[in-house]
Amino acid sequence: MRILKKIPIHPTFLLLFVWFVLVGAIAQFFILFVVVLFHELGHFIVAKKLGYKLSSFYLAPYGVALNYKDGKFLPYDETKIALAGPITNLGLSFLFVGLWWLFPTLYSFTHEMASFSLFLAIFNLLPAYPLDGGRVFVSALSEKLGRKKALKISMILNIIFCIIFFCGFVITCFVNYNPTLALMVVFLLGGIMESKFEGKYEGVNLFNKKIKNFSTVKSLAVNEDATLGELLRAIDTSKLTLFYVLYADGKTRILSEKAVLSLCMKNPITVKIKELNLF
Repeated sequence: MRILKKIPIHPTFLLLFVWFVLVGAIAQFFILFVVVLFHELGHFIVAKKLGYKLSSFYLAPYGVALNYKDGKFLPYDETKIALAGPITNLGLSFLFVGLWWLFPTLYSFTHEMASFSLFLAIFNLLPAYPLDGGRVFVSALSEKLGRKKALKISMILNIIFCIIFFCGFVITCFVNYNPTLALMVVFLLGGIMESKFEGKYEGVNLFNKKIKNFSTVKSLAVNEDATLGELLRAIDTSKLTLFYVLYADGKTRILSEKAVLSLCMKNPITVKIKELNLF
């Protein structure tokens, strides 16, 4: 019970646990649990690098149901965070396959984890919300149609996938029984209906970032064509960031992250550094 309090569980994950217990595959459930945690770790690391922190989450069978607390990520950040989970799972699968070549005896201990990890990556890449592929699809479509319209289109795709999986499940009932397809329908529908179980990312408040004595410094060289938005996204949330701006005429200007934040408050983030009078 203590674990459940520390790790909020999505209802569909509890349903999956019951199913694994009924079929006598508890060991496989815990393997899946580990794979899902690796999936979330990928999301977490990339989000932290981009300046977001995870304020709440719910562990789901397809990964972790995530959203941005303020409703909108910076351009392309949502795509990067969403793809981090499947890429982590693909990397984990390829790592095990590579190890099998070197140490064949590991196959019997790791083939299920590699298989689950590969399945989770492929399933999450489907353009169906709230899967990672659906979030990438919505993020890309939002640039042209707006967030609300993009979500509506994604939900239609989600329903189409549910119909396809359900039809596949019905067919397997007469050919080769496969309940996995039915569970996939439940996961997709549960992800839509239970929006209250979505986790939340929020942007780190860079103005209140604590800098200690002898803090680690991250130095970055950028050219004069870089925008304020690009500098803002490059600020490390755990280190003191310094920018060395290289101009075409050979001049160099050092900008602290505090100076960048100040410039962002006074100018649009699309403004290029060369358009600012810094000398």
